[in-house]
Amino acid sequence: MAPEGTKAQILRLLQGWGEATVIHLAQELDMSPAAVRRHLDGLRAEGLVDARPQRQGVGRPSFLFYTTERAEELTSAGYSRLLGRMFRGLVELRPEEISGQPGKEVLGRVFEGVAEHLAEQYGPQVAGETLEERVPQAIRVLRAEGILDRWDRGPEGFRLTNSACPYRRAALATNQACSADRLAIQLLLGRPVEQVGRVVEGHPFCEYVVKQEVAQARNREEPAPSELRRRGARRRAVAVS
Repeated sequence: MAPEGTKAQILRLLQGWGEATVIHLAQELDMSPAAVRRHLDGLRAEGLVDARPQRQGVGRPSFLFYTTERAEELTSAGYSRLLGRMFRGLVELRPEEISGQPGKEVLGRVFEGVAEHLAEQYGPQVAGETLEERVPQAIRVLRAEGILDRWDRGPEGFRLTNSACPYRRAALATNQACSADRLAIQLLLGRPVEQVGRVVEGHPFCEYVVKQEVAQARNREEPAPSELRRRGARRRAVAVS
């Protein structure tokens, strides 16, 4: 049975960060180090977490905890969703889109399709007239995807963050996975989105910045979800024919 509650949170954080100390986990979860150690002991007993000593100076040794392959198999929902959307995108590519193109360009188009499918799926649920309304709506739908989990507002706009990467290995292999997430957020919000931090590059979380809109409430710089649905329908029609 897949773990739930605090254990699931620990697994998600370790998968996103790669590895972490007890203190780091305790700070993120707002728990005592002793409580985190108890959960880690349970996860190690289940074969989901292991540890390695961290090199440091004199004193008590510290350990870095990380997830095992068994944990990856049990908590791979992010990968399965990503692969499903990528396969769908490959099927929908038209011959003229990929003819003579290098593999990197084809992969980029596939990931663009992943972003469009996300926006198409969740667009009806992110329908606020203002950016201030759309941001929490986008957080709600993308939290289930593991793409975003928090937001706050500053003087220049909105800061969106995710404490763990939903597909760390893919993000390590290519930054196009992260670019697809950024594009999906941009399509849903209808405003330019900049990614300013990536967990896989050592940042404590994945972070995006959305500048406050100054013109009309729904001045979308990318195609609206309704246009994406029409575009997706055209692609599917071509794929079937």
